[in-house]
Amino acid sequence: MLLILGIVLRLIFIPFPGYRADIAFWKAWGLAMTDHGIVWLVQNTNYNYPPAFAYVLWLVNKTYALFKNPYIISDYWATNNLLYLFLFKLVSVIADVAIVYLLIKISRRLKSPIGYIIAFAYFFNPATITDGVLWGQVDQFGLLFFLAAIYLMLTDRDLWAAIIFVVGILIKFQNIIFIPLFYLYIYKKNGWKKMIDSIIVSALVFLVIAAPFWLIKQTDSLVRLLTINADWFPFYSLHAYNGWWLAAALQHGFGLTLIDKNLILGVLNAKQVGLLLFSFAYFISCILLWFADTKNLFQNFILATSLAVFSFFHLLTESHERYLFPLVALLLIYAIFIPKKNFKKYSILYLLFSIFFFLNMYLSMFLDSSDEVPWWPLSRIHTLSMTMVIAVCQIAIFLFFLAAYVWPKLRESQRLAPTLLVAVMLLIAVVLAKNMPYLLHQPISLVTIAPVDYRQDYLAPVYNHTLNSDGRPFAFDRLSDNYYFYDRGIASHANSAITYRLGGRFSQFHSDYGLDTEADSNAAVYFSIWGDGRELFKSEKKGRYDNPSTTTVDINGINELTLRIDRAGKSIYGAHADWLNPVLIK
Repeated sequence: MLLILGIVLRLIFIPFPGYRADIAFWKAWGLAMTDHGIVWLVQNTNYNYPPAFAYVLWLVNKTYALFKNPYIISDYWATNNLLYLFLFKLVSVIADVAIVYLLIKISRRLKSPIGYIIAFAYFFNPATITDGVLWGQVDQFGLLFFLAAIYLMLTDRDLWAAIIFVVGILIKFQNIIFIPLFYLYIYKKNGWKKMIDSIIVSALVFLVIAAPFWLIKQTDSLVRLLTINADWFPFYSLHAYNGWWLAAALQHGFGLTLIDKNLILGVLNAKQVGLLLFSFAYFISCILLWFADTKNLFQNFILATSLAVFSFFHLLTESHERYLFPLVALLLIYAIFIPKKNFKKYSILYLLFSIFFFLNMYLSMFLDSSDEVPWWPLSRIHTLSMTMVIAVCQIAIFLFFLAAYVWPKLRESQRLAPTLLVAVMLLIAVVLAKNMPYLLHQPISLVTIAPVDYRQDYLAPVYNHTLNSDGRPFAFDRLSDNYYFYDRGIASHANSAITYRLGGRFSQFHSDYGLDTEADSNAAVYFSIWGDGRELFKSEKKGRYDNPSTTTVDINGINELTLRIDRAGKSIYGAHADWLNPVLIK
């Protein structure tokens, strides 16, 4: 009866248009996949999801075409296209039902009497309903395949688990964070041989799914697809109400406004700091599993994967509001291991987690477009303020999870304490090593610092190679100006502007500059350096056969440093221009 009620509840929300941008992407990518195939889709659209998800869109569009013509634009692209909304959201409903089934099966395998309780706690969780049938997202897909892999591992079918696990990654990229923990669990449970067999099977599955690319020698497109999201939205937070969201709100106002290439710890930018913190937290996840005995192995695996998800959401920049979604089920599975006397406290934790996660997703939809949610009583400005409260609460939940469940586990083994100490020392050592030239007032190459923005009329900036080399790692096109060769520098093209946010940390900028030897013989440009919107330096006209020049500019107190190259002739044709050995001095 409860299952039917949950399905009916979801069917009520199916006509809701959802997050319109995502639904529009599903439609466009589905059409491209159906008409031209996956390789064309990746090469000619902005598709940035894993390859296996494209087949889900293909199936939805093929089914849609059985009932209506997808090429009738007024029908297909209507935001209230009920048939498309039904078909696509039906997939998430089916995934939710399957997850309920898996939660019950996992509970029975663990001989727990609370299987139905945790299953329906997931099914009626407002975050689950919001993500699927309200928003129209696909996080259920990744969770479904991960839980299926977990169940198969519990039943000693590790090779099948490896197959399902890889398919899940190739449907939802976020599952990639489970890779080390997944294979480490197999090793701890069944030894090296089983782990290696699982890795081999996983690789074969990957090759099969990726076959359309490598069979026609288009693996570069596959590599691009698998790595493109690393910097797709380079902001502190993508509506994940976490510490980075708070930092952006306090520094630069609300929303996706603060680029994560800002220097915040010496010469480390926000993204690098987030990666270091996440790496440290992930190391803790791994040692939880590594030092677990056989009796507590599965319990520690669920705890470790939960910590990985929490850390992924809270510690990394560029985190989306939905990245906590696997916890909706993982925390319920961990409830199986909670002693009865502590179950009420844990239930309250889960309830609070669910409420604030739901609000995080719901309000991010409202802030993007107020008519994308069924109802919300507050104005936009009051809602923005409320997001800070939600961020604080979600951080508190994360910290409580660490203190109440992770830390006690770390204290159980005498081997964990020295290992954790070594990890802390290693983290400090990495931060010091990265900042040592800065601390010692030594010149710091600008090519080691990521820009917050660039504009270039042709191609993109290339570091330590010529523009024509396109940054290929084994290219031998060294930077040079009239055959004066340089090992380091930024190859650019007029007209261009490359901006760095330095936070007033440096006093001088020094660089050679000139047109590259590969530039056209008629090319001519001006080089200029800008700080916080003011021109600090402008060069004389530089031509192809001029020797490199040098400049040193006072940038004391400058927050934003911009390097500009502008054409000095009638055309920008062949205007390959370089900033050569550019350095910052504290």
